[in-house]
Amino acid sequence: MPPRLLFTVLSVLLLAGCSTPVRHWSPYVAPRQENWHNPASLILRYDANNDGMVTRRELEAGLRQDFWQADTNRDGRLDPDEVHAANLRRIRIDQSTAIPIIDWNHDGYVDFDEFAAPMRSLFDQFDANGDGVVTLKEMNVKLVPTTPKPPPSDAQPPSSH
Repeated sequence: MPPRLLFTVLSVLLLAGCSTPVRHWSPYVAPRQENWHNPASLILRYDANNDGMVTRRELEAGLRQDFWQADTNRDGRLDPDEVHAANLRRIRIDQSTAIPIIDWNHDGYVDFDEFAAPMRSLFDQFDANGDGVVTLKEMNVKLVPTTPKPPPSDAQPPSSH
């Protein structure tokens, strides 16, 4: 075999071995369990008393707090620099669920209603029965315990040497 052909074949085989397999969707494979892009997490952060329910009052109070934090010059509205800083902060916290702050009416600043509109809309989507309270059931969220599970009963204690 000529050296050039041998080199080409070996190069192709080497490159083929370095590639990763492409994973395609399959109806026979269980979906991933990660909850990366869960919009429920956006609403749950306003659950002030940690009871698993978010009331309209909790949402509005949390949004007012968020707006106050973004309004660094305390003029009651967000100028373009404050909007930019707040959007960067949101992206830094969670890129997958960051909802950008937008000057919807193009008046040069963002007032509280423009700031709160996306979260109010999300709240209304989750509030299936319209009672002003979003529950875990309405969000279809199953909480995972954060405490470690006890070791199995047949586990051996670590030996001390």
